[in-house]
Amino acid sequence: MLANSLSLNLIELGHFCAYLAMLVALVQGLAPIAAHIWKQPRLAQLSVNASVAVFALTTIGGLTLEHAFLTSNFSVEYVAATSNTLLPVFYKIAALWGGHEGSLYLWVWILTLYTMIVGWHGRKQYPEHLPTILAVQGWLMVGFFGLILFLSNPFARLLPAIAEGNDLNPLLQDPGMVGHPPMLYMGYVGFSVPFAFAMTALITRWRSELWVGLIRRWALIAWGFLTTGILLGGWWAYYELGWGGYWAWDPVENASFMPWLLGTALVHSINVQDRRRMLHAWNIFLVISTFSLSLLGTFLVRSGVLSSVHAFAVDPGRGAYILAFMTIVLGVSFGIFMVRGRYQQAEESITSLLSRESLFVWNNVLFTVACASVLLGTLYPLALDAFSGQKITVGAPYFNAVMVPIFLGAILLMAIGPLVPWRKANLERLRARLLWPLLIGVAGALAMVFFLRSVYWTGPAAVGVALFAFANLVIDFLRAVRQRRMQLKEPYARSLIKTVLGNRRHYGGMIVHFGIVIIALGLVGSGLFRSEETVPLLPGDTMEVAGERLRFEGVTTFHRDNYDAIQGRLTLLNSGREVKPERRRYPRQEMPMTETSIDSTALRDVYVVMNESDNTDKWAFHVYVNPLVRFIWSGGVIIISGIFLSLSGRRRARERVTAAGAVEPAK
Repeated sequence: MLANSLSLNLIELGHFCAYLAMLVALVQGLAPIAAHIWKQPRLAQLSVNASVAVFALTTIGGLTLEHAFLTSNFSVEYVAATSNTLLPVFYKIAALWGGHEGSLYLWVWILTLYTMIVGWHGRKQYPEHLPTILAVQGWLMVGFFGLILFLSNPFARLLPAIAEGNDLNPLLQDPGMVGHPPMLYMGYVGFSVPFAFAMTALITRWRSELWVGLIRRWALIAWGFLTTGILLGGWWAYYELGWGGYWAWDPVENASFMPWLLGTALVHSINVQDRRRMLHAWNIFLVISTFSLSLLGTFLVRSGVLSSVHAFAVDPGRGAYILAFMTIVLGVSFGIFMVRGRYQQAEESITSLLSRESLFVWNNVLFTVACASVLLGTLYPLALDAFSGQKITVGAPYFNAVMVPIFLGAILLMAIGPLVPWRKANLERLRARLLWPLLIGVAGALAMVFFLRSVYWTGPAAVGVALFAFANLVIDFLRAVRQRRMQLKEPYARSLIKTVLGNRRHYGGMIVHFGIVIIALGLVGSGLFRSEETVPLLPGDTMEVAGERLRFEGVTTFHRDNYDAIQGRLTLLNSGREVKPERRRYPRQEMPMTETSIDSTALRDVYVVMNESDNTDKWAFHVYVNPLVRFIWSGGVIIISGIFLSLSGRRRARERVTAAGAVEPAK
């Protein structure tokens, strides 16, 4: 009885803290405005203290929700809808973001975390502009708290409490889905920091060279989290959904891909502004657009306008609120940009088409066109349905036809860009440096055409471009190591390490590019050379797919805390290893599920799905042989390691300049 009373009181405490957090966030947003109106600069500092208070209050609210899940407090409507007593503790913790209300609470908690870190970091780095930055983020928090507390309340009560909850969606009872949403949200919300800096720069006419270096790291951190979230989502879809693939151009997948595309353009474009003092207004446009697409992703997933394995079906009122909030953010931010953007003028311009900054601009063009193409393919069916009632589907053929050439062009620029100096390149030197990589790329493409004559044109083209990029990266790095050895007479291993550590930002970027090349090869192998077959088997029967022979040994049944399972056992005769696909039934929801079993090597996956029985001893198995899939996950790990290396480097002197050390133009 005492434990039940404690649970009831804790959830009310969390509910109260959430309301209080919204009020403090409102103070955070209003403080700089009040300071300006009443000519009291000290009032603006309230926003700094408020950022810590909002984080603390939101954290208390989140902890009370987690306590409700761990104690199976089914007097909380959200807990009753997404958990039950049989759910393993690991998934009870993750159930917080397993539904609409909790995932929004996670979103706003991450926003308060970023805001507090910006406040702590900015006390010494940019104290004059910090209150305005925090005010922008404060208004974003107010908007999300309004949605959470008045339309999507995770603290809402269900009285009298029910005896047993509904259970977490079985699709989400998987380690991949435990990490995927938080990583994705860390990326989405992370772009709010560059957004707040950009709005502050426009409002206060903050000189670009003083703030662009500050947002480079924030943009890279957000991009890294978003990349990790997308990779985890692809990995989860691959082994959990049972269709043999990892990316289906699902509208909600596209919702995360669009900010990733513009975020990639932004990360590159910031380098141009930082090094060459150009693209000022364009970068602000990219910042606003990237964060706006993050909000669009929230709208698409949470509004109920999409039918997707990722999406939550919710009532129209919530969707209308999110749409209105997104419209206000877009209108206000682009309105300020239109009025104040002229003060963010570039100090230099492109002097040669054959220069690194010129290639960065083309890189921006490609990623922007790619984003616009995905946006069109995602929203056009929704718009057509809304205005005419016609229902169409824009699927993989459209996206592949548009994106493959763009992706190949981006890899080509990625390969050439690091070899081209700023301002102007020496054509003869560049031609000499590109000769061997070009020959390697052409040889690889011709080898594919010769040995695999029936393959689609994208195969040889992608392999040729990927090998060209790979050779460029390796040769450029070895050239730098050789130069260091000649100058310092160091051992080879020491030169390798010191070369990388001496310019972590540059070589971190090279490692990221190397990871992208590996992923490109994985996409080619798994996309063009996949084999599949469905065969009904009796125990002892064998089947063969793409040279892989499997023998069906039989089935076993077993029970777990929250599901029953039938497991098939097949032996891979080529290697002697076993695969054990399953069919599960979750009693609470009466929902059948398939669990794939995958045998992986460096060059291929044997991917087995167990289908229904025909009420005899015969079971049907769908077997895929997917070449080079592991390249995709390995490339993702390489990308993340490159991001860590780049972030570990010291900032250059210009990035350490603070607002106090420069003369601001007259307001």
